Amino acid sequence: MPRPHRSARGRTVAAVVLAALVVVGGAGWWASLAESGPETSTPSAAAAADGTAQSSEPTGWVPTDAERKRARALADDLPLADLAGQLIIARSFSNESSLALVRDKHFAGVMVTGQQILDVTTDDPLDAVKAFNSQLQEAGGDRGFPVMVPIDQEGGLVARLTDPLTVFPTFMSAGAAIAGHGDEGAIAVTAAARASGAELRAAGYNTVFAPDGDITIGPADPIIGSRSAGSDPDVVARAVVAAIDGYAEAGLISAVKHFPGHNVSTDSHKGLPVLDSDGARLRSHDLVPFEAAIADAAPGIMTGHLEVTAIDRGVPASMSRKVITAGLRENLGYDGLVISDSLGMGAVMQRYPDGDATVEAIKAGSDLALMPADNEEAYDAVLAALVSGEIPEQQARDSAARTIAYLLHAQASDELPGEPGSHQDESEALSVTAATVVAHPCPVPRIEAVMPSGSADAVAAFRVAADEAGLPLGSGTSVALLGPGVPAASAQVVVSTDTPYGLARSSAPTKVALYGSDVPAMRALVKVLMGDARALGKLPVDIGLPPPRRC
Repeated sequence: MPRPHRSARGRTVAAVVLAALVVVGGAGWWASLAESGPETSTPSAAAAADGTAQSSEPTGWVPTDAERKRARALADDLPLADLAGQLIIARSFSNESSLALVRDKHFAGVMVTGQQILDVTTDDPLDAVKAFNSQLQEAGGDRGFPVMVPIDQEGGLVARLTDPLTVFPTFMSAGAAIAGHGDEGAIAVTAAARASGAELRAAGYNTVFAPDGDITIGPADPIIGSRSAGSDPDVVARAVVAAIDGYAEAGLISAVKHFPGHNVSTDSHKGLPVLDSDGARLRSHDLVPFEAAIADAAPGIMTGHLEVTAIDRGVPASMSRKVITAGLRENLGYDGLVISDSLGMGAVMQRYPDGDATVEAIKAGSDLALMPADNEEAYDAVLAALVSGEIPEQQARDSAARTIAYLLHAQASDELPGEPGSHQDESEALSVTAATVVAHPCPVPRIEAVMPSGSADAVAAFRVAADEAGLPLGSGTSVALLGPGVPAASAQVVVSTDTPYGLARSSAPTKVALYGSDVPAMRALVKVLMGDARALGKLPVDIGLPPPRRC
C-alpha cells in the first residue's frame, strides 16, 4: 500500500480535507453576512501578525514566534510614506521604474509578467532574470527584510519563465494523478511542486502565485480550464494541499487562487463574473479547496474579481470587506497573507478608477494589492487614505507585519539542491501518473513506429522524446496531438495535451488524456505508447464518454 502523503501539519491529505469540511459546516454561516457583517478589524489577524496568539512555537511552514515579533517591530517603525508602499506589489513597466519604486517608495515587491520577463535578445535569459531579481533585493537592502519577488508559475499555459527552467504540466494533471492513484498521486504532485519551487528560488523568486483552488465548470470555462485540478471539490482540495506542501518544502511562499473560487463563465480580465452559488453550494463546493488550504496553513490566498451574490451583491470579492475580513478572516479563521488579484483587470478597472481599486482592496482586508494599473496613482491614493484614516493605520501595520513575517520565514528556509532545469524526472513522473487512457481497442495494438501531427511545438517535443526512447518516426501509427483551442482530431491515436474535452469529439480507436505538451510530458506519452508505462490516471472532469472497456 502506498505511503500516505503527509501535509505540512503532519496529517494525511484526506484528514486535512475532512477537517476543512468540518470547519465549513460548523461555522456560523456566512450567508448572514449578506445583510450585515463585522466592520472592525479582526483581533485574530492582528494577534497572528505579532505572535501574541501563539502559546507555543507554531507548527508547519509558518513564521516562527521570533520572526513574527521581529516583523511586528519592523512594521511599527515604518513611516506612513513607507507603509503605503509596503501594501502594494508593483506592476513592472521597466526595470528602472520598478527598482525606483522599491528603493524610493518602499513598494513591497514587483511583479514582472509578459514579454518583459525574458529578454529574447539575451543569450542566457535566466541570467538576466536572476540579475534583476538580485537588483530588486539590493534596492530594498536597508529594510531589514526581503523584497517580495513573485511569479505566476502554475504549469502548462501559465508559466512565465520556461526554458532553461524545467517545464511542468497543467495543474489538471494533479487532479488526474490524485483521482487515479490517491495518495501516490498526491506524492507526485508534491514532488513536482517542490521541484518547481526549488528552481524558482534558485532563480531569485520567493513567492509563487499558485496553485489554483478553482473548480472548473467544464468546457464553458473561459479562463481557468486546465489550470484547475478538476471538477470534483475533494479532488481539487487534495491537489491544492499537495502542491502547497511541495512549495513549502522548497521554502517558497505560495498563494492559492482565486478565492472564493473562479467557478464562473465570464473572464474577469474582461468583466465582472457572477458566482451565484447559494450558501449550501458555497459550503459543499466552492469553498472546499480553500478550507483545505486554510487547514494546511497555506501561506497566502489570492482573492478573485467576482461578485458573490450570496455574500455581497454587486461588489467584487476582492473589494468586499464582507468576503475578506468578515468571511475569510473571521468566519473561516484564516491568518495568512491575503493578496488581491491583479488590479489592472477589466472586472475592477471599469468600476474603480485611478487608485480607488488599490484603496478598496486594502480596506476590504487585503494585505497586498497586486499590480495596480498605475503604480504612482495607487501609491498616492493609499498614502492619502492612510493620512485621512480611510485605511486604518493599525490594519495597515498588521498587514505589513504579516507580509514581513512570511518574507523573513522564506529567507530563513533552506534552499533545496538542484539548478534550474534539473528536475525533468519530477515533471515526467507527474505526467506518467496523470496520463489517462480514455479509449482503446481490444486487443491493445503494439506501437512500433509513429507519425505525429499537431502544433509545431508539441510535435517537436514529441520528436525529442521519441528519439530518446528509440521510437521510429515517419511511418506506422498516426498520433494526433490535440492542443488548446483545437476541438477535435482524427487519427489512430488522439492525445489531448491540455483539457481533455476534445477527445469526445475526436475520431480514434485510442484516446489518451495527457495534460501537458512539453518534453517531460511527451516522454511520459512515449512510455505509454510503447507499453513501458500504464496510463492509470483518471479523468478529473466529465467529457461525456464511458470508461474504457477491459480487454
